[in-house]
Amino acid sequence: MRVRCAEVERGSAVLGASVGSISDGYTAMDPRDFVSVAGSEREHVVQKFLRAYAVPRRLREARIADRLSAVDPTVVPTRWGELAAWRLGAGPAVLLIHGWEDDNSLWSPLINELHGRGRPLVAFDLPGHGASGGEWGVSFEGTDSVVAVSERMGPIDAVVAHSAGCGMAAAAIGEGWSVERAAFIAPPLREGDRWMRYADKLGATEDVALAAKAAYFAAVGDERAAWRPRPAYLGLEVDFLVVQSRDDERNSVLDTEEVIPRNPRGRLVIVDGLTHRRTARDPGVIDLVADFVSP
Repeated sequence: MRVRCAEVERGSAVLGASVGSISDGYTAMDPRDFVSVAGSEREHVVQKFLRAYAVPRRLREARIADRLSAVDPTVVPTRWGELAAWRLGAGPAVLLIHGWEDDNSLWSPLINELHGRGRPLVAFDLPGHGASGGEWGVSFEGTDSVVAVSERMGPIDAVVAHSAGCGMAAAAIGEGWSVERAAFIAPPLREGDRWMRYADKLGATEDVALAAKAAYFAAVGDERAAWRPRPAYLGLEVDFLVVQSRDDERNSVLDTEEVIPRNPRGRLVIVDGLTHRRTARDPGVIDLVADFVSP
């Protein structure tokens, strides 16, 4: 990894045999499944869209980061399912939050680095992911889980998040969850309505997508429907680091460069040659993040 000089500063072990296969419950989506219809059929279509949007595909067997394999997981009950969480070390800890359709094993390199420095840490699998229970795991279920895991496994004084986990952490901070430092790796900051983008992807009609969106926020809290990532990061009142690769195939560095420098408490570091997931596992990024969240 090469860190650009023009950085912007402001202010796998496996639980089971098969890790590459998708859960038997997953079936391919057909755009014809999401065409708007009337009556009871419409509700079925809406629920099918909601499930496609909010329920991640699971690996058949849960993975676990190498260093966590010797630690018994703690079960953390939440309204979204029972979560599997692990702690290494006593005292104030760094909370690690993975992204969509990933799990705690993402953090193996960072866990090794933090543990080697004697920095306590807590890792967990989001609802519907990895060794955790539940089904929905796309957004505010993760935000609620961040708070629940922190209360059960704390104290927590810092957080490191990747991809969709970044928004979950930023939303939690915005709702009053307190940490001293936050590191966000490859956060999604694209403008627009994600529900409509997903409708376009599936070939669903707008009314089906809007009905599914309404059902989702009725469950997680209608007051959260107005949340947007860009204002959330601009409003963060905590020292934070953002690491983004110019070669990220999912989230554009242009969005990150447009938003993060506008918050005086944020520091943006741009790297080259790293894909979306690899950014969270690169040795140079690991050192940078570990330095940031370590006292």
